Amino acid sequence: MQTHPDRRIRRTRGALAEALVQLTSERPYDSIQVRDITDQADVGYATFYRHYGSKDDLMLAIFNEVTSDLELSAVGQGGQFFEREGSLLFEHVKKYAGMYRGILQSQAFVLKLKKLLVERIKVHLRRHAGDVEELAFPIELAAFHMVASLVGLIEWWLGEDFSPPVEEMARIYERLIIQATWYALDGKNNLALSWHALN
Repeated sequence: MQTHPDRRIRRTRGALAEALVQLTSERPYDSIQVRDITDQADVGYATFYRHYGSKDDLMLAIFNEVTSDLELSAVGQGGQFFEREGSLLFEHVKKYAGMYRGILQSQAFVLKLKKLLVERIKVHLRRHAGDVEELAFPIELAAFHMVASLVGLIEWWLGEDFSPPVEEMARIYERLIIQATWYALDGKNNLALSWHALN
């Protein structure tokens, strides 16, 4: 009996998320209103606000779930964790290219998305780095740099019409963003980078 409300909540949130993704692939993100989302999802307008405070809150929830799913899917790849994570990431970008193009047009939302991703990455960096005093610069800056670089890399790839292919983008992601940032972060080059420490 107790599972039914949870199922209804998941079903409603799933419908709203699917509606927003669909709408964002068809028109500019900033032009979409909550009423558009609820109409597309066939969900009551008031129901939306029982789950989310705004359209941005819904989209951030979508990306929070996507990020968690990508990280979990990459686990088990050992030393290839970051390339696998990169492959999954760019496969997602390619599959939902319309959505990514739509949200990248919204500077206001991109700022919120960057903040979300920075907070997630900071947790991993702190867990891995240990003694922050030994690092070459603050964890906050490293996380911000990684997120800004990732968003820029996605934007560039969309502009290049998915060339180079996903697997090459995964290698670029691993070397240009992950490894390069870790190398710069540890001035003494003592940080052993592994997915085990980041999760």
